[in-house]
Amino acid sequence: MALTQASLSTKIQTEIIALSGAPDDAAMLQKFANAIAKAVVDEIKSNAVVNPTALLAPQNAGPVTGTGTIT
Repeated sequence: MALTQASLSTKIQTEIIALSGAPDDAAMLQKFANAIAKAVVDEIKSNAVVNPTALLAPQNAGPVTGTGTIT
């Protein structure tokens, strides 16, 4: 499953509720979790290095794609 801002926000909210119980202000918890999730996903997208192990050149002048690991 791919990491998304929405899935990470949900996970953050679940973990906070598990530690502290139900929030007094669920909307504020959601905003807080969304902000953290956005920052994490943005940071990963900006700084992840993908080391390709295979590159596939398209036959129709499309983008080159590849597979590899993120470090």
